[in-house]
Amino acid sequence: MEEPIIRPKAVDSAFQAVLASVAISCLGTVFTVLLDRALLTSWVKETIASMPPEQRLSASALVGAMQVILGFSIVIFAGLFVLFAMKMRAGRNWARVLLTLYTVFGVWSFLAAIADSGAELKLIWSLAEVAFGVTAVIYMFRPESTKYFAEHKQRRLRTHKRP
Repeated sequence: MEEPIIRPKAVDSAFQAVLASVAISCLGTVFTVLLDRALLTSWVKETIASMPPEQRLSASALVGAMQVILGFSIVIFAGLFVLFAMKMRAGRNWARVLLTLYTVFGVWSFLAAIADSGAELKLIWSLAEVAFGVTAVIYMFRPESTKYFAEHKQRRLRTHKRP
């Protein structure tokens, strides 16, 4: 029986930073989109205007439906990213790469939003999310973390080669 691979503190810190990023993202979405009836009503009115007249529904019914859909989307997003964080913490390199790609996309989106609109108050949520995401990526690629992921990969490869 092989000795357990000791997880470095940097991987635990990355895990915590990912969880913080997910929590802030969910809270930010709830406060800036889900609870903003004016924004949702605007989206619904645009949707209704693009529908054929015989398929149009009431705006208030669609706002409620959008809130439910967005709520479910937030829960699914949070669940997936907690799963990815747990897999990263368990030494899965694919999860580390996926979280890194998501963070790069988040940084790009944040910078584009800043360039487009200036520093709006609602972008503070995005700033915090991006900051925690970047922190997680830094911790995930520290030398001790890279060694941890490599050890897990080597162990899985040795396990699969056994008859």
